[in-house]
Parts: sequence; C-alpha cells; structure tokens
Amino acid sequence: MKRRILMMMVSVLLVASMLIAPMSALAASKKTVQILQVTVDGARLRRGPGSTYDVITSVKNGAKVFYLGKEKNSFSYVRTDHGAVGYIYKGFLKSYGACYKSQVYYATKKTKLYKKASTHSSGKAKLSKGQHVIVYQVKGNWAYVKTLGGTGGYVKKSLLKKAK
Repeated sequence: MKRRILMMMVSVLLVASMLIAPMSALAASKKTVQILQVTVDGARLRRGPGSTYDVITSVKNGAKVFYLGKEKNSFSYVRTDHGAVGYIYKGFLKSYGACYKSQVYYATKKTKLYKKASTHSSGKAKLSKGQHVIVYQVKGNWAYVKTLGGTGGYVKKSLLKKAK
C-alpha cells in the first residue's frame, strides 16, 4: 500500500514537472514577453519609476499587462492591453503567463471580433483602436486572437499591426 502511494506521488511529480518546464523555458526566452496580472484595484501606471511621477492611468485588479523587460526602484515597466506604457509598483503585480513576442499585435482601428473567419458571422466583441491582442492562428486573411482579458475571436489580419 505504501509503495503504491509512493509510486503515485512520483508519477504526479513527473507529470507536473513536464508541464511546468516548457512554460518556464518560454518565459525565460528573449523571444517571449511575460504577462503580469495586477493584484490591486486602481494600480497607478506612472510616467517614471517612482510615486512622484505623473499618473498616466489607473489599472483595475485582475487586468493583465505585458512586462517590457526592465525594473527600477521597485517599479516594473509595462504596457497595458490598450497600449499605454509606463511603470507600476511591482508589489501590485504577479506572474500570469508568457507568449512569444511575434504573437503580440494591436488593432489599427476599432473593429469587431467574429465567432468565425467571416464578416457574415456574428460579432462576439469589439477591439478598440490600439488594443493589444495575442495572435494564435492565421487563416488566410483572418487571425484568431485573444485579448489580455481572455476574449477570443477572429479579426481581419489587415486590421492588425505587429507591436514593437
């Protein structure tokens, strides 16, 4: 009985390590961008790395942001899903995931997200101009995308531009 429990625990640990290892390797790559989640309501996005800098906007609890690869004075340099760039106190952020930099795009104008790759399909949601998305698949002139909030759908590829 003890041996059976031990074998089961070892199996669970092996499976968990196989699932976690690729994610950590992805996050560590220079070709990736880390996604962080805001943990307090009203976290201030500032022009510089300190509380004396002007506030650009406030970010809601649970919102996701792209980490832009630098920290200074306990502040992380980030980009919101609507394209605003600045610093948030890193104590208000936690790791959420990662994606390849090549997958990050933004909408060049306000547009619909469709359920299928067709303008005859019903619209699921809207993207605002400048809103950043993650592209998961391209089918002809259409891209399947997800917002940082998790809403997915199809958008015309011509309405997206690669983020820098």
